[in-house]
Amino acid sequence: MTETEREVCIISSPSKRSVKKILKKMRGRKFKWIYLGENVFEAIAIEGEIRDKGQRLEIAKLLQEAAKSLRQPYIDYIGKLNRENKSLRWWASSVSERSPYNSKTFLHSCYIKTCTDILKKYPDESFVVFVEKRAVRQSLLKNIEDRNLEHRGEFMESFRGAFRNLRHFILYKGWFLLSSVYRTVTAKYAYRMQKRFIPQRSLVMIHTWVDKRSFDEKGAYRESYFGKLPEYLKKHSKNVVIVPHILGTVPYRETVNKMVKSDLVFLLPHSSLSVSDVFKVFFETLVNKPKKAVFLRFENIEISELIFEDLKNDWNGARVAFDLLIYHFVQRLKEKRIPIDTVIYPYENQIWEKVLCAAMRRFYPSAYLVGYQHTTIYKMYLNYFLSKHEVDILPFPNKIITNGRRYKKVLTESGYPEGKVVQGGAIRYAYSLKPSAHEDRKKVDKHVVLVTPSVGEADAVELIWKVLKAYGSRDEYKVIIKCHPTMPFERISKRLKVELPRHFSISDRSVVDLLKESDVLLYTYSTTCVEAIAAGVPVVHVESDFSVDLDPLDFDPEARPSARNPEEIVKRVEEAIAMDEKELSRKRKIWSSVVESLFGKVDDSVYRLFSR
Repeated sequence: MTETEREVCIISSPSKRSVKKILKKMRGRKFKWIYLGENVFEAIAIEGEIRDKGQRLEIAKLLQEAAKSLRQPYIDYIGKLNRENKSLRWWASSVSERSPYNSKTFLHSCYIKTCTDILKKYPDESFVVFVEKRAVRQSLLKNIEDRNLEHRGEFMESFRGAFRNLRHFILYKGWFLLSSVYRTVTAKYAYRMQKRFIPQRSLVMIHTWVDKRSFDEKGAYRESYFGKLPEYLKKHSKNVVIVPHILGTVPYRETVNKMVKSDLVFLLPHSSLSVSDVFKVFFETLVNKPKKAVFLRFENIEISELIFEDLKNDWNGARVAFDLLIYHFVQRLKEKRIPIDTVIYPYENQIWEKVLCAAMRRFYPSAYLVGYQHTTIYKMYLNYFLSKHEVDILPFPNKIITNGRRYKKVLTESGYPEGKVVQGGAIRYAYSLKPSAHEDRKKVDKHVVLVTPSVGEADAVELIWKVLKAYGSRDEYKVIIKCHPTMPFERISKRLKVELPRHFSISDRSVVDLLKESDVLLYTYSTTCVEAIAAGVPVVHVESDFSVDLDPLDFDPEARPSARNPEEIVKRVEEAIAMDEKELSRKRKIWSSVVESLFGKVDDSVYRLFSR
């Protein structure tokens, strides 16, 4: 066997056919392999095929280390791109947004760094790198040096990829057209908002999300994100109107009918739009097909393919088109001479928010914009963080009100203008501030493990899969799965393709109620971990083997243990349940201190911050 043969490095697609060909080529040789991708089932299938013929290296630790080292450089890198490409078209892109849920450029950059670091560690051994995404494979070929490289892609892969992209393109564009036209027609003729809504004085518009939590059994509206703010503002002579973004998890027409019967004033965005607006946005996004370009290297990593992949996914999808409708909504309000004094919205620095701010700055330059940081912030939730290169050019609100003092510090230290960030209170999580919440917990026969998957599909699938491996045969436990409202279990189950054991259940009840009967909570990236420790319930963070950790408690690692695999999950849960009152009391003091720094108290002084 020659030296060159021993040092072969194969970059391969993860298809079953590719695995078989590689095993045939590597027969009789020792080799190491890694998997780069978010498809947990694909990685498991490869491991089952290779078995002891090759050694799999776990990359979780190296991946998280790569993410930590690249975090701030990436924020600054995108900040420079935002400045160079300053336009609404660019800002309305996943790359500009930096959200780890919508843009994969950062994760894929971390894959490349992790892979190149591992290869440098094993310079004289044969390696196989199975890579889920073709763009990552192409980037690896440009970034790996001093190795005898082979690329193993399926001959039909490009054709299948093109067909899949075409199918997605048709489905998403069709979905945008049909759903937007349907909502426009429904808003105009079923709700008839244009006749009912005739304001006589300046408006305070509260933009909020509406789902099944928003109406009780009697049909009364309850504000999930801003609490009693509408009532407070009306009490202080403000003309309040609620602008609802009705999520796809609830029937649109049925929800509109509930709004019609409400005593509150709602202004549906689609009631001001026209069908021509929908088609205009459709064609605008259709003709703006991205072109390949060479971008500056990021920390000496060539990532042009990764950026182009994100931009192409935006073009294939419908999210950007939906968000751009907001611009036309504001324009229509201006044409109708609707007087807007203040706009209040939940702040996460996402695409739709930038579109909203840009539209308001153009059509209502004197309006006051208030963003409320309604949820938790964690280090790797990169869309929250700004670079010095972009802070003065991005569409931005006049004021950002935080949940508590910790988040004010985090945002100002990351580059936000200090005068624009003010400490507020945890309006959405006010119930978590009750110090005796854990005393209300119900006693049950079995130990209850509450599982709260995150909004990301890959993350949710990975967590539930690990929990099934950990507790699938342990019926001495009761496992309750509480999914994120925008990622229902029906969607996750399509990927899992397994039947839940009898001691597993899916719940639509509130996390507050579920915590009263739970012994421990398992999570990856969900804010429910903060709710749990506020209620005195132990939590266990389940680390990801396939993506960057987005732990809301990453600023406070002493508040929770972590587990990487099913065996560690069982061990950490048993340790949590076995804590005696003395240890539990000590832990609750730590948890109370953490929650107090994250979630400020809510009173009239907090609501007062939302006014000019």
